[in-house]
Amino acid sequence: MSAREELVAAYLRLHAENAARLLESLSFDEVNAVLNAVDVETAAPVVSHMLPTYAARCVERQPPADGALLLERLGSQESIAVLRHLPNEHREAVLNALGPQWLMAFKLLLSYPTNTVGAWVEPRVLTLPDDCTAGEARDRIARSDQIAQARIYVLDRSRRLRGAVRGLALLQTGNRKKLASILEPADALWARDPLATAQEHSVWERHTEAPVVNRDEEFIGVISYADLRKAFREVNRVADPRGDREIAEVTELFKIGAGSLWNSLGDLMRTDRRR
Repeated sequence: MSAREELVAAYLRLHAENAARLLESLSFDEVNAVLNAVDVETAAPVVSHMLPTYAARCVERQPPADGALLLERLGSQESIAVLRHLPNEHREAVLNALGPQWLMAFKLLLSYPTNTVGAWVEPRVLTLPDDCTAGEARDRIARSDQIAQARIYVLDRSRRLRGAVRGLALLQTGNRKKLASILEPADALWARDPLATAQEHSVWERHTEAPVVNRDEEFIGVISYADLRKAFREVNRVADPRGDREIAEVTELFKIGAGSLWNSLGDLMRTDRRR
């Protein structure tokens, strides 16, 4: 990697959102040239800030295995949004290239209409079985590479939600005590609930995230209030009040001339540092 490319990679890591907006002004082939020049851990946060329609056009021009690797690094909402905008044939090819743990989760989310809660849940979260002890639960958390929410949800062996436990409660509980004895209630949203209805649920009076269950009352993931509002705005195309100001700022960044791709990105980084 050249010195200029290393500088660009550093910019993408530090300013993913601004970089995404800049890349959206370039051709799809130019964007993929940038993304292919950095590792997937650097590329994924940038792609997550792109419009899903634009990100999908970029993924469409990549080999399915490369697109799958990128989607595995994105959040579930971002991945599903991109997948929904891929042509059917390419979407299936990308899905088939995913690891088995992602394939099932993504196909489940794709099965829900976009205006329902189920289409926007985060399925990749840590859960615990209700038949383990507090000591076993702590060991599971320490070994897990999944996302641990503020409340960790506890399921029975039929995948039904039993309740939730907080990390502090686990730390204060003896190793041999059954997890089921320290659970707090966990009100769930239905996956088929319309987004507008879910926003009015009483769970938001006490928590910033909520578990989601399907019609069989099986746990399928978690959604935060912030993500729920974001999904509602996206589906209904409600304007973000910051949008006009941010677009004006980005337009200024785009006025950097018609030099080569790497020169343009280099100019952008120097402009950003002066601000």
